Amino acid sequence: MDEVRPPASSSLTRGLYYSCRLTAQAAQNLLLAALFVTAGTSSTAAIDLSSVFVAILIPAIALGIVGGAIVDRIGPARGYMLGASLRAGVTLGAIVLLTDSTWAWAIAFGYSAVSQIFTPAELALVKTLQRNTPARMHSWLVAFQYAGQGSGMLILAPILYFVGGITAMLAGAAIGMAILTIMTVGLWFRLRTTPAVEMQETREAFGFRSIGNFFLHEYAAGYSLVTLAFKSIVGRAVIVALPLYLTYEIGLNEQALIYLVAPGIVGILVALVWSGRSLSIGTAKGVLRLSFIGMIVGVFALAALDYGVSAFARYSQVPPVVQLEASMNTTFVVALPVAFLLGLVLTTSVIAARVILTETAPRSQQARVYAVQEMLSESLVVAPLLLTGIGVQYAGARPTLAVIAAIGLAAMIFMELARIGQRMEERAAEAPEALPPASPSTAN
Repeated sequence: MDEVRPPASSSLTRGLYYSCRLTAQAAQNLLLAALFVTAGTSSTAAIDLSSVFVAILIPAIALGIVGGAIVDRIGPARGYMLGASLRAGVTLGAIVLLTDSTWAWAIAFGYSAVSQIFTPAELALVKTLQRNTPARMHSWLVAFQYAGQGSGMLILAPILYFVGGITAMLAGAAIGMAILTIMTVGLWFRLRTTPAVEMQETREAFGFRSIGNFFLHEYAAGYSLVTLAFKSIVGRAVIVALPLYLTYEIGLNEQALIYLVAPGIVGILVALVWSGRSLSIGTAKGVLRLSFIGMIVGVFALAALDYGVSAFARYSQVPPVVQLEASMNTTFVVALPVAFLLGLVLTTSVIAARVILTETAPRSQQARVYAVQEMLSESLVVAPLLLTGIGVQYAGARPTLAVIAAIGLAAMIFMELARIGQRMEERAAEAPEALPPASPSTAN
């Protein structure tokens, strides 16, 4: 059933949905901050922090498709409510169990496991709540994600830690999760007459062959999958490489990080405003491709572009250019616009990919499509991230970033060749069959 029966007040319903997003992100980051502080201040901090990160990653890979199937089985509105209540339960359990760092990984695992229901349900609701202009809703979702992460990790967590330590942080997270659960119940009530509550047969909901065929045969969906995976690699690799890049390549201390973060934030804001106003399913495919190119160019520029600028200045023998290059930090000057570019394309890539998945995936498969996308994206980034850490530590930031750019270029060439092959097959299928040659008797 594709006919959408809107709730009594769609603007109020969307406002409630956005409030859920903001609350969920703030409470989640309070919980994560408590886990990181607990693990990071133990006598085995490195091992405990690594265990927390691994515990978050494993459920996304192993349980993601099961969570998506559960959501498609019971409907995304019920799945959203169920996921929120399970998150609240895990957070309440953390108050009792998180007495030392040995429980941090277990709580992280449990929270990540139940999030495999919450997250695909949240994204699957977009098709009902904003059917005509999904780019606007996806832009707001990204904006509220950043706002929630910032308020939870950078504002609420330090305040609550100062007031009452880890216990106060966990209590704040639990209160946030309880409020979130109540709001998801209200959202379900407002969506009770829409397709967001429709249930499927168990056999249909737990069938994944159709999801595999969707990503294999729907070229834009496959391109979105690869782009989101590369976006994850680039975003995390830049975070890993940035401290050494600042120190050894630019010659600045880590306090100067704000000089690169600021243009990146401006790029994010520009992307959010533009996407919310101008992005549509008709333009999303082109934006996705340009975003992929932008990520490759941005990472390669961090790795080597300043070398080219310096070489041009030195060998051009143009006095103003030579003097300008000698009086400035070329690497830093190059890094500023690159930070803006990366902030821009990392954001547009997410929004464009999600618009494509929302528009192209059948309503009955929305949660599974997002769950499989998340699972495959996380699976694809595990090895590159491990190698990134090793590469930055032993080979340096520049060579590691150059290798990442090369991986992205190879992936894009592969996807473009696949697109060309698909178009050739489509044209061959549409071409009229050749007429049989005329027989001698007919010719005479």
